Amino acid sequence: MKKTGKKKSPRITFRMVRKKLSDLHGQDAAEDADADFDIEKEDEPQPRPARRRVSAVTAVVGAAFEAAVPSDLRRRLRHNQALAAVIVVPTLAWVVPVAAHARSVLGSRWCVHTREGADRRRNAAVGSDDVARDLSRGMCVMGVAADAALLPTALSAGADVTIRIAAPDAAVLKRAIGRFARRSPGELPDGLAAGLDLHDIVAAFRPGTGARDIVRRLQAAADAGRGTAARVPVLETAVEYGPARRWGLDLALDVAAYRAQEGAGKEASGNPISWRDIDRGICLHSPPGMGKSIFPSMLAAACGGIPLVSTSVGGWFGGSGYLDAVLGSMRSAFQRAAALASPCAILHLDEVDALPNRETMSDRSREWWNVLVSEALLLLDSALAGRARVVVIGSTNMIDRVDPALLRPGRLEKIIEIPRPDAAGALNILRFHLESDLREDDLSELGVLLEGSTGAEVMYAVRAARRTARNAGRPLSVDDLRRAVLPVQEIPAGRLFRMSVHEAAHAIAALAIPVGTVRHVVLRTSGESGGRTVVDYGDDPLSTRRGIEDRVVVGLAARAAERIFCGAISTSSGGARSSDIGASTAMIASVHGSFGMGEDLVYLGAGDDLLRDIAFNADLRGRVARHMRELEGRAERLVEANRAAVLAVARRLADRRFLSGDEVAAIARGLLAPDRGAARATHAGPAGRPGRRTVGHGRAKR
Repeated sequence: MKKTGKKKSPRITFRMVRKKLSDLHGQDAAEDADADFDIEKEDEPQPRPARRRVSAVTAVVGAAFEAAVPSDLRRRLRHNQALAAVIVVPTLAWVVPVAAHARSVLGSRWCVHTREGADRRRNAAVGSDDVARDLSRGMCVMGVAADAALLPTALSAGADVTIRIAAPDAAVLKRAIGRFARRSPGELPDGLAAGLDLHDIVAAFRPGTGARDIVRRLQAAADAGRGTAARVPVLETAVEYGPARRWGLDLALDVAAYRAQEGAGKEASGNPISWRDIDRGICLHSPPGMGKSIFPSMLAAACGGIPLVSTSVGGWFGGSGYLDAVLGSMRSAFQRAAALASPCAILHLDEVDALPNRETMSDRSREWWNVLVSEALLLLDSALAGRARVVVIGSTNMIDRVDPALLRPGRLEKIIEIPRPDAAGALNILRFHLESDLREDDLSELGVLLEGSTGAEVMYAVRAARRTARNAGRPLSVDDLRRAVLPVQEIPAGRLFRMSVHEAAHAIAALAIPVGTVRHVVLRTSGESGGRTVVDYGDDPLSTRRGIEDRVVVGLAARAAERIFCGAISTSSGGARSSDIGASTAMIASVHGSFGMGEDLVYLGAGDDLLRDIAFNADLRGRVARHMRELEGRAERLVEANRAAVLAVARRLADRRFLSGDEVAAIARGLLAPDRGAARATHAGPAGRPGRRTVGHGRAKR
């Protein structure tokens, strides 16, 4: 049977065209054609173009956008007219990438308004005219911001759609990693990227590495952000933090209950806890080196590794210094903490005293600073209102410079001082820096020697001890630590004798009166003081005038001993508020101006305020000075009566550099002459906080 149908056209190749050109016009025409077309590439099968790799930003932002915007909503956004949409993103870093992705997905017909918070002139009062005009013309308008309150009012109030893009969870990250690496990472743990901003997440996506490498980098970055990458002390055993530790442990219990309730649902809890029931604002203060900066990391770990955002208020001014840039840095910190609160987060504001106190501000700078301080207070109120579920910790070395508005109830309402560590606290710090070394050794004496030292000083002592052991080619020993804490140095004989009788007089006076229990005496050859005598005055919450005078006599006994044994007094008893004279003056001033134990029944003040009043109140200054002279005479008579005991303790202290309270009592046994220099007073009344007091060379500190 004959085939019928359309005849197939012959295939014409470039080689056929070239041969025809050569036949008609010669070889030159054929070579010209070769210059314009590559015959070999024409005839060879062309490779399939490689699929273009998705960028890391596109992969992450796209996955988060798709999780927040279902397919039916995306169709509506693509095809409907005159729509107003608001997209709230986790942090400022997401604003521009999300805006760009939304335009690429939804089409260029959308007019996009972004608010990053860096320019205070672009706020809710700006842009409403443009929004209204575009919507009335049938166009679609979109606003993208981390805080919807920054968007034009006409847009935020009249939005048809509000989309909230959450920080990436495990499902979003799995999709993003699969698109970027072209391979699924498998199941991912919840909270993998908790605490990470967009740039932190994108930094883990690198070409040429597998999906598991991306997961590993994300986990490492999240651990570093939560403070778990760096080793920090455990809050449960950090007794050196005192009241701050107790507050932190209570917060950890509340956060644990809140997280368990969020996971199980409120109906599963017999005693539900609201975020409003949790303490959310605290301000820590202390001298430098007491561990304020590391406390938030310890607290975050104790609360189950919740996200921690740390910022320095002083660092906000480290850029250009323009107001807009400072405001942007401030808002970024608060918004990041709020975005990472899953279910809660900690925001640490270091150097809160860098925000000036408006009560002491000059008129010249008031206009500039008022805007900044007011914005900081608004952000703080928003963070602590309960919706953001953020705990804010402020810290400062100078609590008196902090604006009182920051410390009022509802803000950083709880003010806690981190004290210098006692023996137990110093021992805990020492154990932390020793890590696994000397775990089976008794280090209690070293804890006593390091009492009152900062964490940095303890760390330096451990480093010096390790250097000594390393240079000797042997493991670290307790003796290495003891020599590092009390280094053996050549001290001029005259200075060593003065230091020894100074501290010995404190201890002997406390034993002879008697008042309190001598815990230990130590000589230091470096640092802010030449020595320290620790006396425990007990836990009686009330004290009489005689009790206050007894403590002052113990403080002034060292000054009397220097005059008696050395021929003249030195500067070691004064020079600071915490010195022997400074502490004694404060106590005697309180007798006359605070407790009504003096000649007049009048209250003039307390603490440092009362000390400042002495400079301007000649009558009060005279009464305090006369009283101090009387007690100094009593101290001199007491030291004269106990010359043998003071010298015996001083000689042993100069040789050993450290004596326990029991050793001091054993040396003085049989040599003590009781104090008979004052009549027993009958006046009674409160006299401040009782307890342990440190008296010594250059300072007298509770």
